[in-house]
Amino acid sequence: MVKKPYGSLVGVRPGKLVDQMLSIGFTPREIVHRLALERDVDPVRARLVVDVAEVQNNLLAPLVGRHDLISLYIGIPFCPSRCTYCSFPSHSLTQYRRAAREEYCRGLEQELWSVGQDLEQLGLKVCTCYIGGGTPTTLTAGQLERLLAAVHRLPLWEGKLELTIEAGRPDTIDRENLAVMPKNTRLSINPQSMHDHTLAIIGRSHTVEQIREKVFLAREMGFANINMDLIVGLPGENAASVEQSIEAVLSLAPESVTIHMFAPKRASRFGEGERWAEMPEGEALVASDTASTMLAQAGFRPYYLYRQRGILAGLENVGWAKPGKECLYNMLIIGERQSIIGVGAGASSMFPRPTGPWQRHAHPKDAKVYLDRLHKSVENRRELLREWRNSQ
Repeated sequence: MVKKPYGSLVGVRPGKLVDQMLSIGFTPREIVHRLALERDVDPVRARLVVDVAEVQNNLLAPLVGRHDLISLYIGIPFCPSRCTYCSFPSHSLTQYRRAAREEYCRGLEQELWSVGQDLEQLGLKVCTCYIGGGTPTTLTAGQLERLLAAVHRLPLWEGKLELTIEAGRPDTIDRENLAVMPKNTRLSINPQSMHDHTLAIIGRSHTVEQIREKVFLAREMGFANINMDLIVGLPGENAASVEQSIEAVLSLAPESVTIHMFAPKRASRFGEGERWAEMPEGEALVASDTASTMLAQAGFRPYYLYRQRGILAGLENVGWAKPGKECLYNMLIIGERQSIIGVGAGASSMFPRPTGPWQRHAHPKDAKVYLDRLHKSVENRRELLREWRNSQ
C-alpha cells in the first residue's frame, strides 16, 4: 500500500491551509516542514502546495480587496459524443439538433442581458470569463459570435478581460469558429491522451493527428495562449504512456498544461457501471512525478491545484503554465477568492458569506429544463447576488 501523499490533510483545496499559514507569518520552508511533520504530507506534495500558494498570492494581489469585481462562467452543454469519464452537463448533438441549440443560445443571450442589468445596478464588473461545457465549439460561428458580443456588452473591469474558451474536442474546431474569437483568448484544446487507442476507448471521435492539426491552425490564426489537458489513469495506460503523451503535447509548445488524475464520478458512464482496471497507485505516483519533472524542465510552473473525491492514488490535479500565462479564473474559483456568476444549463454561482460556507446557486442541468425555468432561476440568483453585495 502506497503512503497517502497528503497524509491527514483532506479536502478539495489543500492550499487554503497554506494560505492561512502564510498570512500569519510562517515562511514557506516552515510550512513544508509542519505539513510533513504534523499532517504526514509527503514533502514533495507539501512543497508543491506551497509553491502554488506563493504563485497565486503574487498574481492575485491586484484583485485582493476589489469587491466590485466578479467572474463569469458560461456553460455550453453540448458535445459530439459523451466521454466515458465525463460527469459534466452535456447533451449529444444528435439529441439537440441545430434548432434546439439555437433556442438555447437565445436563452443564454437573454440571461446575459439580465446579468448585465444586475451588474450595472450593483456597481459590479466582470474581470474573467470562462466559457466551458460541454464543448463550446459545437456552436456555429454565428452563435459563438453573438455570445461573445453579449459578453463584451457587460460592464467590464478597467483591466484586460481574461477570456477562456474550451475548444476541448478537436473535431469541433474549424477556421470559422476560431475567426470569431478574440486573438487574446485563452484557448483550451484538450486531448486527454495522445494515444489513438485510448481516445477510441474513452469515446472521443478524433485522432491525435487532428489534435496536432487544430493546434497548428490556431497558431496560424494568431492564438498565442493555448492550454492542453491530460488525464492520468485512462484505460490501458501506464506511466510510460503518460510520459509519451506529455512529450507529444510539449512538442506542440502550449502555454499551459493541466494534469488531471482520474477520479470516478457517479454521473459518468464509468460511475453508472462501466469499469476499467485502475492504474496501480505506485504507477500513478511515478506518472505524476514524471509529469511534474518534465513540465518544470520545460519552463512551466504550477499555479493551481485541487483534489477530488476518489482521486487516483489520493493525488491531485495541477495546472502548469509558462510565467505570465496563468489562468486567473482557475485560481479564483479553486481558491474561492471571488464571487462567480454562472450562466447556462448546469452553471453554478457562488457568493461568499460574512461567516460560514459560501452561498451557491445552480441552474438545472438539462438544457430544456434550464430554458423552461430560466426566469425563476435568474430571479433566485439575483436575490443571492444582491444579498452578497449588500453584505459588503
